[in-house]
Amino acid sequence: MNDNRFDELERRIAHLESRIGGEAAPERAARGANPLMGVLHAWRREAEEQSLPGTVGYAGYVAGRELLWARQIPLAELLPADWGPAAGILESLGSQPRLALLGALLREGRRTNVDLQEALGANQGDATSGQLYHHLRELQGSGLITQKRRGEYELVPQAVIPILTILAAAMNVATDPPVVPPVNR
Repeated sequence: MNDNRFDELERRIAHLESRIGGEAAPERAARGANPLMGVLHAWRREAEEQSLPGTVGYAGYVAGRELLWARQIPLAELLPADWGPAAGILESLGSQPRLALLGALLREGRRTNVDLQEALGANQGDATSGQLYHHLRELQGSGLITQKRRGEYELVPQAVIPILTILAAAMNVATDPPVVPPVNR
């Protein structure tokens, strides 16, 4: 190969590398498969540069409601934090009837107590109005839903993406095959 052609190839490679920010091939490939992987690799670089233990985060978008949400929590803050306030949320989400009510509100938006009674009945069989109000009080008490008018409920907008994130993570843990370290024999 002559020098001119070699110089041209070097220039083209440099141009391509500058367009992708000089990232390593595995990082580019991972980001292409899932756009969040680029964020993940940036978090990793940041943690390594600052000698931090790591970070977790979540993001989401819900069309129709124009909800955008993103949070990043460094492990240095999360691990020593008081996790007590999370218990009420997790308890609310740990109930099949409450998940049915949240599902109806997520899928259909604002609902009346009659609509929610139907959603609860579809999940529980013959659910009483007392059971419905018990579950609605619990969801209101944990700040996940609000009553706009008498007998009409909706999700608190700032809770939508976090609820969906918790559900997605729980579904991943429940359905993904376990990842275990290799065993040396």
